[in-house]
Amino acid sequence: MIAFKSTDNKNYFINQTCIFYEKNTNERIKFLKKNQFFYNEISKILKTIISESNLSFFFCCGNSNIVQKIEADKICIQDISEKIVSDFTSEYQKLSEEENDFTEYNNVVIADIEHQIDPLENLKKLSSNISDDCNVILISKSLIWSGIFKIIKIFQRNKFTSEYNYLSFNYIKNLVDISDFEIVKNEKGIIFPFNIPVITPFLNRVFRFPILNFFCMINFTVLKKKKIKKKENKENKISVIIPCKDEEKNIEIIKNNFFNLGGKTEILFGDDKSTDKTLDEINKIILTDKNIEIKTYEGPGICKSENVYKGIEKANGDIVLIYDADCTVSFEDVEKSLKVLSETNADFVNCTRMIFPQQKNAMKSFNFIGNIFFAQLFSLFFDKKITDTLCGTKIFYKKDWLKLKKSFEVSGMKDLWGDFDLLISAYKNNLKIIEIPVNYYDRVEGKTKMTSVFMNGLRMLYITIKSFYKLRIDY
Repeated sequence: MIAFKSTDNKNYFINQTCIFYEKNTNERIKFLKKNQFFYNEISKILKTIISESNLSFFFCCGNSNIVQKIEADKICIQDISEKIVSDFTSEYQKLSEEENDFTEYNNVVIADIEHQIDPLENLKKLSSNISDDCNVILISKSLIWSGIFKIIKIFQRNKFTSEYNYLSFNYIKNLVDISDFEIVKNEKGIIFPFNIPVITPFLNRVFRFPILNFFCMINFTVLKKKKIKKKENKENKISVIIPCKDEEKNIEIIKNNFFNLGGKTEILFGDDKSTDKTLDEINKIILTDKNIEIKTYEGPGICKSENVYKGIEKANGDIVLIYDADCTVSFEDVEKSLKVLSETNADFVNCTRMIFPQQKNAMKSFNFIGNIFFAQLFSLFFDKKITDTLCGTKIFYKKDWLKLKKSFEVSGMKDLWGDFDLLISAYKNNLKIIEIPVNYYDRVEGKTKMTSVFMNGLRMLYITIKSFYKLRIDY
């Protein structure tokens, strides 16, 4: 269902823009229909960024047709002209003032920032009127193409669009920085706005690749509020997922070093069909701290990722912490990472072992080189600096689990370890990912489960490349 509300000229648009569209509505509609391919391309890219949504609100300026590919239970549009909305949507209704409550929306798309009389003030107002989990997506022209459009408009003397603000991406970043938002990610798209069969789709996808995307026309910038309300760790229940396979001698180390990490802590040991006495050792654990609860579950015996995911499904905490049974990361570092999560607007903590000096035999040379390679590849493809893609210690909120798991296996190949699943899904769902350095120690007992390094590396390479293609190219 699409709901429509006419714009408040004083608050959102330059008056001359409103006057222009009132006089030239028919010309604008003709232009939109003639260039439907271009707006369809914008809508398709938006669909990949927004993903699933219950409620989405669009601030438009004579470009309401960008909502056509968006999937949401309800889409609300604020635009200048009701006629423009009605020409491009089959069913819509008027939006009352009572319904205009931004705290209910999952996504707010601002497609009119270049026409707003005071974009800074509007962003500040919006920041105070949306929920902490709401994503704000800005659509803006690149600096190069904005200039080209202005030149075309001068020479054609047409009536397809009004005058607009000349906002470079650097200026938009400055606006964002001083309006209580920050950029979670920025994607670029569309190099050619006209449909030439085969050629245009090919070019528009090729130019989504890193470096080439500098020349694209449109920026899609995802924002998150800087200041959000969070509970302190002492108010949260922490669910610690510890996947175990033949870790009998490490269970005692875990027991002797673990402590309550929040208001309460539940430790879920997933015994993945161990051939030693791992489960017996877990069952022997007796803790005096009543705020710590020990649970066990039977792993499916398929791979680490399936074991971890089963544990997350059983977890009852506010925060999920995945911790490897080899004890190569200290519990003190884990507590520090949890503290950062609860004190910032981060959604997902990826601990990194690649910052601090590692203990001599903690990571094999081939694994070290491979980790650097995949970190660089991930950072390049997804424009998000990651230094360690394979650290098993990851922390996120249980409320985000449902949307994370829906995005798994976007590559079509199972991630045996789960690290790529989680990072790529967090990126896809616009979660703010932060890295926290941890000390990395040599395994005291048992053997590493990361064998067949070369074949695992090929699998991870395929997952990374295919996921990039599906999320950034094949829209």
